[in-house]
Amino acid sequence: MKIKFLPILLVSLLVTMSAMTSCLDNDIEQVTYSSETSITSFSLGTLHVKRVGKDSKGEDSTYTDTISMANYPFTINQAMRTIENKDSLPVGTDISRVLTKITADTDYILYGKIDSEGAEAKDTLWTSSDSINFAFAPTEGLSFKVLAYSGVMGKAYRVKINVHNQEPDSLQWTKEPIGAGFTSGTLIKQKAVYANDKIYVFGTTQNGKQVVEYTSVSNGTPGTSWTTINLPDATDTYSATLCQGNIYFLVEQVLYKLTDNGCEASSVSNLSQLLAGIDNLLYARTAKDESYVYDVQANSGTTENYNITDFPSKGTRTLSVNIPVSYNTSLTRAVVMGYNTEKADGSGIVSTRLTNDNTWSTYNYEEADTFRCPNIVDPSLIYYNKKLYVFGGEITSKDYTDYKNPFSTLFCSTDNGLTWETVKEDMTFATEGTSFVELYNRGKVKGEGSYSCVVDKDNFIWIIWNNGYMSRGRINHFGFLPKWE
Repeated sequence: MKIKFLPILLVSLLVTMSAMTSCLDNDIEQVTYSSETSITSFSLGTLHVKRVGKDSKGEDSTYTDTISMANYPFTINQAMRTIENKDSLPVGTDISRVLTKITADTDYILYGKIDSEGAEAKDTLWTSSDSINFAFAPTEGLSFKVLAYSGVMGKAYRVKINVHNQEPDSLQWTKEPIGAGFTSGTLIKQKAVYANDKIYVFGTTQNGKQVVEYTSVSNGTPGTSWTTINLPDATDTYSATLCQGNIYFLVEQVLYKLTDNGCEASSVSNLSQLLAGIDNLLYARTAKDESYVYDVQANSGTTENYNITDFPSKGTRTLSVNIPVSYNTSLTRAVVMGYNTEKADGSGIVSTRLTNDNTWSTYNYEEADTFRCPNIVDPSLIYYNKKLYVFGGEITSKDYTDYKNPFSTLFCSTDNGLTWETVKEDMTFATEGTSFVELYNRGKVKGEGSYSCVVDKDNFIWIIWNNGYMSRGRINHFGFLPKWE
């Protein structure tokens, strides 16, 4: 027997239940639990840093400093669930007792060691007063998870704290010279120029022949050999100067340019010394000690109406660097220095000139002054890490008695060569392997340019010894690669 009224009965029951639910909605508040499980901010508190300083006796001593790390930003990659600091914390930072400040979708944050495959992690409920040990897992970091109000456990974040392993501002050198020997034997009267990803070394062989040897350098790696270009007899190897990507030099007072096939002479003559190159202008000294400016693009030169007899002596190695001017990007300052043969116990000679100047300014120290430029046999001048540095062979200035030996220290200037001071920390020569003094003395021939030095585009300092092998140095922070593009 069929029940004819069943559909009508079911409909009536559904309507009644709907009405009852509607009435309940007016009296009972419904709660919906979120499943959001994101960490939205992460920062550090105060940490301890081990440092090396000087005690009352002037000796190295270790002490612990307390530094707030709150300003070190952490990058949160929500897609990859990673949290990491871009800028590494200072060397010696203790990350075994880390206080953290975390903001998340809920207050329920758990942390522990990252699960190894098949292992069970033992998580701890995080609080802002927890002292967390990140040191036992510095590479993989720690796991942080957020428990949603709905009871859902979020996907784990990998949290890493990066700490520098090396002092960022310390100069590090290869323990032993690298590269290859010159193909033409040992060279004296050296001057090195860096151009087009190559190191060019002008010099004189044991047989008195003038040559230029070159090798490539790429990201701190030198080429496996040197290539020789023979130069005209009587080439002044100390005159090699870079100007607008080309290398110029003098042969019996005639200006030459180095080419792929050798060299070519210009129509410019009666020059006794090349001083510096800025943009398209090559600065020189004439045989009559006049200042001369040659435009390499226009192939024309101008003799300026004054003498420059206070420059380094002719026939000596004259070094120059270009310094960008911070207050005007269209200006560049050339700084020229060299050994003072006229007064060996005095100061080195330093001259400067801006691109919009019409004269050279020379710093001349008549009296002994501990801030004057030291007079250095076989000097090298580099502009590095926004500072001027000079170093080299014996120091003959009578007021620098503590630094007489070759490569005993670097001298630094932050005011374009006006004043100088010794660098006692971080910027030092190699302390391991064969000493620079020994390498220098092996090839020393009456102090006549038995080594040379350049800085490349990757901030590597290259010291080229008389046999062609090179010592390579760089300040650590130039080698710290960014973790994010």
